[in-house]
Formats: sequence, C-alpha cells, structure tokens
Amino acid sequence: MIILGLGGLQNDGACAVLKDGLIEAAIEESKLSRGARGGVPEAAVAECLRLTGVSRDAVDCVAVVRPVDPSLHFSLRELFPKAEVAVVEHHLAHAASAFFASPFEHATVLTLDHTGDFCCGARWQAQGNQLQLEKEWQYPDSLAWLYSAVTELLGYRAGADEHKVQWLSTSGSDRFQELFHEIAAPSGRLDATFFDGHPSANGGFSAKFFERLGLEDGAEIPAAMAPAIAHGLQREGPEVVA
Repeated sequence: MIILGLGGLQNDGACAVLKDGLIEAAIEESKLSRGARGGVPEAAVAECLRLTGVSRDAVDCVAVVRPVDPSLHFSLRELFPKAEVAVVEHHLAHAASAFFASPFEHATVLTLDHTGDFCCGARWQAQGNQLQLEKEWQYPDSLAWLYSAVTELLGYRAGADEHKVQWLSTSGSDRFQELFHEIAAPSGRLDATFFDGHPSANGGFSAKFFERLGLEDGAEIPAAMAPAIAHGLQREGPEVVA
C-alpha cells in the first residue's frame, strides 16, 4: 500500500510517502520553496513522488491532519483520483510519528503543544502498532501557551525562543515553584486570575502575578530573578503531566 501523508497545511506544509509501512521520502515545503506557506505543499509532493517513483494514480491513501478546510478534500481527490482520504487527529499524528519511528516495543507517549483540534496535550500507552489514549488536556489550559507566555515575559520571542527559557531554568532556584504550582493545578487547569487576557503585553500576566513576584504591575523582570522564574515553570510541567 502507498500512503501519502500531508501535514502543516495551515502554515508550513510537508509531505511524506510510505510504501508498505516504510517511509521512502519526507520533505518540508519550505526546504524547496524557501518560504513557509499554507495549503497543499505542491513542491514537496512532487519531489516525494519523484524520489519514490510513484505516480499520483498509484497513491492508495492520502492522510491529512486536522483541522483542514473541507474543500481541501475535493482538491486532494483531483490530485490523487484513486486514493482514499483519511483524516488523522492532531495529537494522534504527533504520538504516532514519535512512537512508530522509535526502536521501542512499548512506551508512554506524551504530546504537548499550544492547541491542535482544540486539544493542547495528550498521554498515550503505546505497544506494537497500537496507541491507547490515557488522558487529554483541552485548550485553553495549555502548558505550551504558559511556556510561551513566560518566554515573552523574560524578553524572548514566543514561539521561537522557548528553548532559551529551558536552558535558563537550570541555573534557577525553587523560589517561584509554589507560584507556578498555584497557576497550573495538578489537573492542568490554568488559574485565569494570573492573566489579564492580553497575551501581547508582558506575556499576558496580570497584576496579581507581578504582585506575587514582588514587582509593580507590568514591570521589567530583573535579570537576577529570571532564572528562578524559568526554573519554577520548568519544574511545574512534569508535575502536571505525570
């Protein structure tokens, strides 16, 4: 069976081709077009088909990740006239790509992101060719969103520099661990009173949050305090998803 997979259709598309369960080619559209864009990654599709020697008529199934515009299905039928279109849930796609490409026979699989299908995280038990869902975290209670908010609070770029916050956390103390434990409940629910609803300003944190830091509302975070904030955030994630 030949399966053509499509992902990132809203911003940065990619394509992969599998023959009888084995990945034969996988390419991001931006690597060919030198720029991310939405829609069907036409250049990536063409190159994957060329590399695998597969014609459009030979594709048995096109797998796409939700959410997608329903009109896309008609476009896919025109491009791949003999293929079935299969829609894959966002976090299931993340979990499958992590586990099925791994060397493990069984594993616990955790997926976390801002939101996908209005879900921002999931935990799975994986074995063989099966993924069993254990728990989901629903938007807007998103740990990834909280991480991006702190990234912006500390003067970095949300959606790009979260790894810098992770590195910074290694040199921080437990000073604010209790604060982040209060913000993110064990269930994963975020306490909305710590946010003011304006994510573009100081990460979207409210006066209550700055008061708990011992700062004036909207104040710039002192460099000496930043590692402890990053550490408190980093320690809270495992507590929620365990």
